[in-house]
Amino acid sequence: MKDDNVVFSSTRPGGQGGYDLYIGDTATGEVWSLNSYLSGINTSKEELGASYTQVNPFTDTIAEFIKTDQFGYAPDAQKIAVISNPVTGYNSAQSFTPGNTYKVRKVSDTTEVFSGELFSWNSGSTHGQSGDQVWWFDFSALTAPGNYYISDPANNAGSHPFSINTDVYDDLLKQAVRTFYYQRCGMAKEVPYAESNWVDVSCHLGVEQDLDCRLVTNPVASTSKDLSGGWHDAGDYNKYINYTDVAVHDLLSAYEENPAIWGDGYDIPESGNGIPDLLDEIKWELDWMLKMQIADGSVLHKVSALNWDDAESPPSHESTVRRYAPATASATINSCGVFAHAAIVFKSLPITSMQAYGEELEQAAISAWRYPIFLR
Repeated sequence: MKDDNVVFSSTRPGGQGGYDLYIGDTATGEVWSLNSYLSGINTSKEELGASYTQVNPFTDTIAEFIKTDQFGYAPDAQKIAVISNPVTGYNSAQSFTPGNTYKVRKVSDTTEVFSGELFSWNSGSTHGQSGDQVWWFDFSALTAPGNYYISDPANNAGSHPFSINTDVYDDLLKQAVRTFYYQRCGMAKEVPYAESNWVDVSCHLGVEQDLDCRLVTNPVASTSKDLSGGWHDAGDYNKYINYTDVAVHDLLSAYEENPAIWGDGYDIPESGNGIPDLLDEIKWELDWMLKMQIADGSVLHKVSALNWDDAESPPSHESTVRRYAPATASATINSCGVFAHAAIVFKSLPITSMQAYGEELEQAAISAWRYPIFLR
């Protein structure tokens, strides 16, 4: 960095959402990300000079051999940097011999805040899977919040910057929940909820798709059902009861373990409705699961295309017909458990409409539970 450079955080350009670290030149007003110039940021040199504190230039060159947690560290968490020297494998032509003493420095002014020795893994042996010699640098004793980097004085090398703070995982948690929004079937992905690179119109609402989904063994109009909604399974766009139950149980359990951490501002369409967005996202899937339950309490097995090789990207480009499979005992049993679990969670909310939804889920669970008895 040059003497006229400042480091600052700002929202990403183009309405993408989230924050990144940027470098600004107070002399020219130019702005870069850590790796490339970003012309989409409208920040003048006057704003840079007035709003941000100038930092001293780094004395170390960033070395990819020094690895820290890209998300950062909680103040009381264990903090270990991993240093590697390639011995075998694709990058064996490179080499790195770390110094004996490593330091942690502030990003703002390169002040040293911690110093310690490295510990070699397995007495310097080469790790069989990675092909690397490995050392650990434990700086867990550093708990003060701030932005730092690891410094190897012997090599004039340093790590990428990282943060120590109580909120380092907040955005990670938000983005993890938002992955389910992108899996939604039958809903347009639009700015500001979707990042600009991932926008798409509603999918699977065409001829004999999810609004007019027909039984695979008898695809006539009289078997048609509205089975729209839910989440796409994975790389394909099918929707399976037996695969979704694990995901829904895990998400419900995550909420139960710590309800207070789940926010209502994760930038999905339901944000701001007074209900944690995690539960809003779970409800999107539950609504589809309820559609899959038929009058006798049994649950249809899946909704899918007829062939695996028909999937196109983005999802709205897939126009192949979709069918539902008959009810199965496994789908019914799995749905019964999910409905019962979700009923407990939604009935616990201090919101009348969600308590009523919990009652609906409880009745669905009871109906599914009684179905195997009916078969005897």
